[in-house]
Amino acid sequence: MMDHLREWGFPIGLLLAWAIAAVFTVSALVGMEATVKRTQSGPHLTHVVAHAPATHGPKAAPPS
Repeated sequence: MMDHLREWGFPIGLLLAWAIAAVFTVSALVGMEATVKRTQSGPHLTHVVAHAPATHGPKAAPPS
């Protein structure tokens, strides 16, 4: 009986540890998805302008 336990103990323990890690990972991903959905705001403008747009009219630079 002890030989049987020694022979199968490590593989069964390894599979059990792998299954627990997989369940934990999936539950963390599902929880993270719910948190992201709850904290995200609606669509908004994120365009960054590298320089100010050209202005026309009284504030335009004088001709050189």
